[in-house]
Formats: sequence, structure tokens, C-alpha cells
Amino acid sequence: MLGIIRVLTTKDNQVLQEHGSRLTELYGIESKSSCIASQPNGIYDDESEKAAIPKIVALAQEMAEDEEIEAITISCAADPGLKEARQAVDIPVFGAGICGAHAASMVGSKVAVVGITEQPPPAMKKQLGETFYNYAFSPRLRKTTDLFQQYAKPELLRVINKAIEAGADVILFACTGFSTIRLKAYLQKHLEVPVVDLVEAQGIAYQLLRKEQPE
Repeated sequence: MLGIIRVLTTKDNQVLQEHGSRLTELYGIESKSSCIASQPNGIYDDESEKAAIPKIVALAQEMAEDEEIEAITISCAADPGLKEARQAVDIPVFGAGICGAHAASMVGSKVAVVGITEQPPPAMKKQLGETFYNYAFSPRLRKTTDLFQQYAKPELLRVINKAIEAGADVILFACTGFSTIRLKAYLQKHLEVPVVDLVEAQGIAYQLLRKEQPE
């Protein structure tokens, strides 16, 4: 079973379970999701990330004590607390950003990263290396909660089309909130280039991990 750490604090169980539900739908993966406390807008800048890291580590330690959980993923594009969590627990820990970067690099050579922050997540950009092409975001969509606005999907499509017109050949999400609103399904009706969803990428990583473990 996969333990999923959500960095958006929510009391809405459907929102909390969205990433896990998606992994079950796509890959039949069983999971348990928990969110950190007191961050209703998620992680959207350096300050909010700094506040989140100790909470993520504590939640990872709690999950690692659950015998059913064999791996943990931090379902956030910035991979906050990834290094610290790996040092704190004895089971595998991976992050959405690095998983997505690996997947995008396999399907394109000019990766456009699309997120909600002013700059791409550093770990993701570093992992992409020479395949990183450009970064795009909308000033109207700066927090995870903004994504639930009616205008969010059309606005993201506009931003992404500009990145493609500039030469990008694959789109990589830099926000797991895009998965929550099922942005990829919307984009696929309008785009011809591949789109890498971070929740899907985490599922692929977990499947590879499970295959590597002895039966």
C-alpha cells in the first residue's frame, strides 16, 4: 500500500482522497492519504514550503509505522521535505516533482513546465536537465484553491498554448492540484502534445518499486 502525503490542508474527504482514487482508477493501487495541518492554501512560496517541511516529516514518520504502507509519496511538485523524510524513515519515499520530470524526459526533449508559482520547482528543473525548455504560469492562479475557480482550466489552456507555440513538445504539470481538477483530461481535448500528470507519474514510480521488491 502507498502512503500519500497531501500538502493541502482540507476537511473535504473527496479532495483529500482524489489522488489516491486516481491511482486506484488508473493502476489498481491501494493507498492511504493524509494531509498536513494548518496549510489551507497548500505550498505556494518559500515561506509556506518552509512551514510545511517539519509537518511532512512528522507525517511520514507516522505513516512509516503503519505496517500496511510499504512506500510513501509526497504529492507536491516541489518535493518539499523529500530529503528530510528519506532520512527519517526506513521505507522508500519519493516525490511528485522528480517522478514527473523522469516521465516527461522520456516522452519529449523540450519540456514546458506549467505551475502556479513564479519559478519552476528547483528539484524538478534540475532533474529535467537539458530537456527543460520553458516555464509558464498564470498570475490569476497562484494558490491551489484558485484552481477550483470556473475560469481556471481555460486560463491554463491559454498559458499552455503559448508554451507550445514557443516550441515545447511536452507539457509537465508543476502542481498536483492540476490532477485534483482533472486538468489533463480537459487538455487532451484541445492539445496534441503529451501531457505528464504528477499523480500518474507517482503511480508509475510505485509500480516500478513494487516490481523491484522480492515476492
